[in-house]
Amino acid sequence: MPKLKPQELEARRREIIVSARACFLRDGFHQTTTDQICKEASITPGGLYHYFSGKEELISAVIEYSTEETVGKLRAAAEETEDIGSAFQELAAFLFQTMRDPDIDNVVRLDMEIWVEGLKNEKLAEISRRSWAARRQVLERFIERSVKEGLYSTDDIDQKGFASLLMAILIGLRLGKLVWKDDFDLNGAMRMLFLMNAGRLAANFPTITLPAK
Repeated sequence: MPKLKPQELEARRREIIVSARACFLRDGFHQTTTDQICKEASITPGGLYHYFSGKEELISAVIEYSTEETVGKLRAAAEETEDIGSAFQELAAFLFQTMRDPDIDNVVRLDMEIWVEGLKNEKLAEISRRSWAARRQVLERFIERSVKEGLYSTDDIDQKGFASLLMAILIGLRLGKLVWKDDFDLNGAMRMLFLMNAGRLAANFPTITLPAK
């Protein structure tokens, strides 16, 4: 293999990751072979193993690549906007765009494969946990900013708890769309989510004693 400059090596590595991700999304992690990845990336098996030791290292790289891409978009929306109102609108737009991505069901299928594989592969599980923690931390900073700039009417907010709840809801929306298909009212569910967050679904619930932290 000709000697490449560091930036060329990194660019080629990134191309392989993108190709592997395309294969994993199309055929699943377990069904995808290294030969398929080589064909997608237009590289020989020897060339592939120059960059990655095998499929497990590739799936880890795919997780990290997807995390970097998603967190970058989240951070731009939540932290780099002029004011909290604009940040909220940008995050909402990002959510709607993500949920309507034609590839979203394949993304969720791959996530589910990774979660299941992580039950018996602690290294992969740790990479997956870090991936989702990075997303949650951006949401935590957004919530902190929201409190400071008056989007929420109280400063008594558990930022990590609130961010964790939002993450669970968003994962649930994606799973609902995949599993229940047309029987799942995605648009209605998302509209109700925003109404709840806006406090427009207030109800006279009985008093609930919350457990201590």
